[in-house]
Amino acid sequence: MKRRALLALPLLLVGALNGVRADEANMAGTWELKIVSPQGTRTPLMTLTQDGSVLKGNYRGLRGDAPIAGSIHGTAFELSVKIEGQGGSLVIQYKGTVSGNALAGRVMMGQLGEADFSGMRVK
Repeated sequence: MKRRALLALPLLLVGALNGVRADEANMAGTWELKIVSPQGTRTPLMTLTQDGSVLKGNYRGLRGDAPIAGSIHGTAFELSVKIEGQGGSLVIQYKGTVSGNALAGRVMMGQLGEADFSGMRVK
């Protein structure tokens, strides 16, 4: 039992130094997303920081840059971004799971509907 605890200690320390709890997946970094919807394929970028279960960062899509925020619990995450356009504002919500350098889930785009998305960490 003591040996297992000693082996886990370095993992806990690395997570603590990165602001990530050991039970939360690490989503810090830059992600390239792929959204396939009836409106076409989109490839926005998001750059995230993580403090425990809190996610914050920048979202860059066709309509420019906007702040993005959300949370992660284990490997499940939720993110929300409000983008402005000529037709008004649109709140986009991502719900999915992360596994290492890959993520996937569903994106809800208000009146534009829903679609599947996937993504890869590029930095």
